[in-house]
Amino acid sequence: MTPPDAGDNPPTPADELRRRLTDFTRAEHILVALDFDGVLAPLIEDPTQSRPIPEAARALKRLASAPGVQLALVSGRPAQDLGVLAGPPPGTWLVGSHGAQTAEVTEAGTVELLPFELTPEQRDLLDRVSAALEKIAAEPEFDGAWVEHKPAAAALHTRPVADAQAAERALAFALAGPGSWPGTYAQPGNQVVEIPVVQATKGAAVATLRHRMRTELTGRPVAVFFAGDDVTDETVLSTLAEGDLGVKVGTAPSAAHVRVADEDAIAALLHDLADLRA
Repeated sequence: MTPPDAGDNPPTPADELRRRLTDFTRAEHILVALDFDGVLAPLIEDPTQSRPIPEAARALKRLASAPGVQLALVSGRPAQDLGVLAGPPPGTWLVGSHGAQTAEVTEAGTVELLPFELTPEQRDLLDRVSAALEKIAAEPEFDGAWVEHKPAAAALHTRPVADAQAAERALAFALAGPGSWPGTYAQPGNQVVEIPVVQATKGAAVATLRHRMRTELTGRPVAVFFAGDDVTDETVLSTLAEGDLGVKVGTAPSAAHVRVADEDAIAALLHDLADLRA
C-alpha cells in the first residue's frame, strides 16, 4: 500500500479537537496513556538519543499532578530504558516491550519493575530469533540495519538503510523467517519488525491498566486518553470504548477519533488537557 500524504489524512480541525477534548475531560477519572517514540519524542536514527521535546516533558509533569489523572507511558522499548529516556514523573506507570513488561516510577525517580521471567523454552527461542535477525542485519545489501535486543523480543531496525527497497526486503526476510516460527508473535512497525516470544499487545496492556485503576478506585469508571503514531498503537486505538479519546499522531491510516500533525501538536494538546483538568 502506498503511504498516504498529509492531504489524505489531515489533522483534525482545531474547533472539533477542542470540543472532543472538552467532552472527554468531563470524566471524573482518566488514564492518560502515551506512546513515546513519534509522540513525545521525534523519531531519530539513534534511538538511544531519543528524549521528549521540552513542551512534552513539561506537559507530563503537569498531568502527573492533575486531579483524577493517572499517567502511563506505553512503548515497545524495554521498561527500564523507557524510564531513563522519557524521564517521567514519580507515580507514572510504564509498559515496556509492547505490553510484556510493567513498571512504576518511584518517588525517588527509579523504575520499579514487576516480576517478569521467560521460560527456558522462550529463552531458547529468543536466542534463535536474535541470531536469525543478526544474520539478516549483517548482509551487505542491508548496510545500516541493526538488531535491538529486549527482555522478551528482538527487533530488526532498518531506518538507517539508505536503499528503501533493500530495507523493505530485510523486513520481509525477518517476517518470513523468524517472524513465522511457532511461538513468535511478529509485530511490523515503522521501519522495524519486532519479534516477541510472548503474546502481548499495547491494547491488552492499556486494558490491564484501566482495570488496575478501576480496582484501585473500587470500581469507579475510568476513561482512557491514548496517543500513538505507529502500527502497534492501533491495538489500543481500535479497541477504545465510548467515552475514551484516541489520538493519532501523523498521517497514517488509523482508527483514532482525532488526529494531530506531530510531536509539537500532541504536546500542545496535552497542555490543553492539563488546563481543562485544572
